[in-house]
Amino acid sequence: MDGKIGVFGRANDDYHTCIHREIQEAAQAAGLAVEVFDSEGSASKQAHDLVRFDHNNPGTRLCALVVPEADAMYDGEIKSDPNLQVARRLLQKGVGWIALNHGREALIPHLRNEFPKLPVGLIAIDNVEFGRTQAWQLRRLLPNGGTALCVRGNPFDSACRDRSAGMQAELEGSRIVVEEVDARWDAATAEKAVYTWLSSPMRRQVPLHAVVCQNDVMGVASRKALARAAGELGRPELTRLPVLGGDGLPQLGRRWVDEGDLTATVCVTLPGKPAVAQLVRYWRDGSSFAAVTRLPVQSYPSLNALSPAAQ
Repeated sequence: MDGKIGVFGRANDDYHTCIHREIQEAAQAAGLAVEVFDSEGSASKQAHDLVRFDHNNPGTRLCALVVPEADAMYDGEIKSDPNLQVARRLLQKGVGWIALNHGREALIPHLRNEFPKLPVGLIAIDNVEFGRTQAWQLRRLLPNGGTALCVRGNPFDSACRDRSAGMQAELEGSRIVVEEVDARWDAATAEKAVYTWLSSPMRRQVPLHAVVCQNDVMGVASRKALARAAGELGRPELTRLPVLGGDGLPQLGRRWVDEGDLTATVCVTLPGKPAVAQLVRYWRDGSSFAAVTRLPVQSYPSLNALSPAAQ
């Protein structure tokens, strides 16, 4: 099949590497070329890479699969959203645009109305359901309520905001109080943020009953911070706290649950393979491209397997 896929997102962590691998394997099976661009966490570099992708492939049928950087930084009118402007510039050159993993859903109808003959869509984790699942896990672990520290990703990413919104909505009316720190999806940042929170003078004597993290690597890092604080602050109970993660990839989050580093995780369905499958059907058969696809999540272990934590 004639065509080339550009993949735009971070390439320096296991989660995004798994997405890229899925895309490359599915594209190879369909006979499509793939080029991966590392955004390095920068929205401006990502925008530059998108322009370069189009410029370097004249006369080739192209589609960009984009994991947006800082897509929730702008909350104003849709027509002024920087991500809309970047997508429009690419679509005007005949390049398809598919947002992966997360994204501002309201952009998609605008782009599809303006470019009805190109593949435009959002294929994302159901991040609100992700947050709800973590809330259900907390309810199982803390039936009598308590304080949970939530280690968030990047508050300028819609994935982070949606996961927080889902958890907060599901915990409404419960006796679970949630405190928050931001760690930008990064293990080292998470370990430092959790230790700083635990060791601050105002919180040293505050009971903590669980730590819930928006991805698995921050969860394992939080476990390290708890162990350090337990020894240095004389709080051995911190080593026994339940720690929740998220993403649940087989060789990462699920393995860490099985080995006891995490109490539970939320397993996601990666968007790479579904995105390529939809694109192949669109290019090969002219099948319609779904505007929005929300991919399912599930608790690992199951909610029924979680027992109340000692308090």
